[in-house]
Amino acid sequence: MHDPAFSAPFSSVPAILAVDGGGTKTAAVRIGQDARVQAYQTTGGSNPFDQSGWQEVLTDLVTPMSEGVLAFAFGLAGYGENRAFGETIRTHLHSLCPNGVFTLSNDVDMACNGAFAEGAGVLLLSGTGAIAWARNALGQTTRVGGWGSTFGDEGSAYWIGRKALQLLCQAFDGRAPDAVPFARRLCAHMGWADTNPAAVDALLGWHAAQARPRSAVAQCARLVDTLAEEGCPQALALLKAAAVELARCVQTARAHFEPDTVGMAPLPWSYAGSVFNSRLIRTELATLCGTPQPPRLPPLGGGILRAARQAGWRIDSDWISTLAENLQTLPATSTSPTTHLLPARQAEKAGS
Repeated sequence: MHDPAFSAPFSSVPAILAVDGGGTKTAAVRIGQDARVQAYQTTGGSNPFDQSGWQEVLTDLVTPMSEGVLAFAFGLAGYGENRAFGETIRTHLHSLCPNGVFTLSNDVDMACNGAFAEGAGVLLLSGTGAIAWARNALGQTTRVGGWGSTFGDEGSAYWIGRKALQLLCQAFDGRAPDAVPFARRLCAHMGWADTNPAAVDALLGWHAAQARPRSAVAQCARLVDTLAEEGCPQALALLKAAAVELARCVQTARAHFEPDTVGMAPLPWSYAGSVFNSRLIRTELATLCGTPQPPRLPPLGGGILRAARQAGWRIDSDWISTLAENLQTLPATSTSPTTHLLPARQAEKAGS
């Protein structure tokens, strides 16, 4: 059900609805023609490619908020990577939209659309995974990275956490003796013994016990950042290496469009994801890629703009600015690099 704090007489209030469906969280927001939030709700993940209950998740989230909606926009994780399954997704979404008017894209594409308010640029997303998504002035898009933890996601929180735990093993078995102080600080934080073989045994046991081992390893990136801020050389090296990998994504995405932009400034870049909570990562990337452009809108905003266009609403700079202000009041949608992926909490009424 939608949060009553955002409720409205839906039958008499025209609106649009945007849905951002990720692997761990799905968020939906209902927006009126005045750019104000009418309803907002979050629930569990809805990635159609690795979660069997994705249809129920989307149905339970969207149905209570759909009355009177003129147009819907969905951004779903992994969409576009399997054409045949894409038709199954579209068929289900069509059943959720009373008037059948909706757009569907990859969730990263939708985030890029929001970050640049439909303009050109490169969105670098680095959370548990990592990917760059770029759009040029003609609306053409390209992606770099995002191939999952087995084949890619370099520079992501998972990549940083795995490298840190790998270094812990190497420190205690003698391959990286200089990293022993770093490894012992990791062990102290995790509550593990800090000598070999007990430390590595504790690590392996911890990993085996995790219900979501990829997310658990990714959480270690926060500790690496803390140690780097304290001057730990191994932690600093890990973050710099992550920044280099992420910068390659931005640079490669820009290069894809360079033949069409000779003599022009490189595409601006922006950011999203928990890795950008790191001051050191942000500073290093600014050196490698230039100063980033703060996201104009959060990922849901990219969907809102598409739905508004479909509804035939007049969208100008003032409307987008009002929308940005209203979305800032919602939990987990702020575009500040220090807050935009904080855990969701009870929504408070926009504009109150």
